[in-house]
Amino acid sequence: MTSAVQWEKQAQADREAIFRYLYKEAGLAVASATDDRFVSMADILQDNPQAGVKAGKTEKQRKLVVPRFPFIIVYAVEEQVVRILRVLHTSRKIAGHYRKS
Repeated sequence: MTSAVQWEKQAQADREAIFRYLYKEAGLAVASATDDRFVSMADILQDNPQAGVKAGKTEKQRKLVVPRFPFIIVYAVEEQVVRILRVLHTSRKIAGHYRKS
């Protein structure tokens, strides 16, 4: 089953902040490689929305660990749409970032 993937505003803001930080600290190659990995993870979710594990209090919310990068993608699965809610660093306490719905 193929689903549409939508990046919510906050997730897009997370990506942009991560890119800016990595660009400043490690250069364009690292920032670009990291963002490319986020896109490839979204492609995985498009083909397999259940790839992540359950997260939060609702069955719709899931999280997917980004391999070899210290990030987690938090997303919600609805009918034919995967909504990417957040992109968070694994060192953050992420429970408070899940939506209550």
